[in-house]
Amino acid sequence: MKDTFKVEVVNGQPSVPMRRKRKVVQRKLQFIGWGSKLLIDFLESIGEDTGKKHLLEVDNIITRYVNDNCLLCPEKKKKILCDERLRALFGKKSVPRAKIYHLLEEHLLVNQDKSDDEDSSEEENYEEKNASGLKTGPTRKKIKVLETPKSCFAAVIPENVKLVYLKRSLVQDLLKVPENFETKLVGSFVRLKSDRKNIFEKHPYHLEQVTGIKFVHGVADAGSEFFLQISNCINDIPICTLSDDNFSEEECEDLQNRVKSGLLKRPTIVELEQKAQLLHVDITKHWIPKEISSLQARIDHANEKGWRKEYPLMSNFNLVNH
Repeated sequence: MKDTFKVEVVNGQPSVPMRRKRKVVQRKLQFIGWGSKLLIDFLESIGEDTGKKHLLEVDNIITRYVNDNCLLCPEKKKKILCDERLRALFGKKSVPRAKIYHLLEEHLLVNQDKSDDEDSSEEENYEEKNASGLKTGPTRKKIKVLETPKSCFAAVIPENVKLVYLKRSLVQDLLKVPENFETKLVGSFVRLKSDRKNIFEKHPYHLEQVTGIKFVHGVADAGSEFFLQISNCINDIPICTLSDDNFSEEECEDLQNRVKSGLLKRPTIVELEQKAQLLHVDITKHWIPKEISSLQARIDHANEKGWRKEYPLMSNFNLVNH
């Protein structure tokens, strides 16, 4: 699956998050098991389970905490005003909403292990090259082929987006397994009907990314008990309002423009890869019956057209069974 993602390219080079280019002095974090002490303390302070979690799970918890405590800046909805707990975790008074995922990376031990392995392998390669250079003297010029780093941004194009795009009927199917519902939905894309009063909406529908799930008790309709929290949407979105059709290329281009302008978080290859792997089986199972039904309808239509062409006058007769 890793070969299916296309990288966003700028000036002939893969687009890498700016955080990789800046020289930032990182805090020396103390780790307790899978996560940093700061992260574990934060989870304990809000009553969350401190068992091992993936990065997406922690990101969902932070997003839900921000929404529940109304920590979004009133003037700039893309900025989070950190309270005492978040200030202790991130070491900042405010953070961009779209960068929460990246800020959490340093708090997971698995990411620390990867960076250490990369550093050690680079040192070993450097020593081997120097040693071989001393023994053999001048050698042929070697061309180093670099593998595309996972930190590169994934291109926001239809081929990538469709791997994590969920239709309404598929979301309703996923709802049947509530324990995995939030993990699969958060980070995926859905299609919503545009507000006619919004002059900035160019198309009848638009794509948005799911940032959280909200459960509402006491609602009669089971499908309406869960609401989706959507990027750049103040109100929670009922599942029944999602589109059940494919998105258009124009809608994907609009999504791409909003990502470039900073209105939406830029997805990295590793984020899309993890989400696509998680949703691959569900999307495939949902797609096959619909495709078979559509194919059968086209076959029936073609057969009907062929029958009428071969017997054009048959439609003028009414056949009566005696």
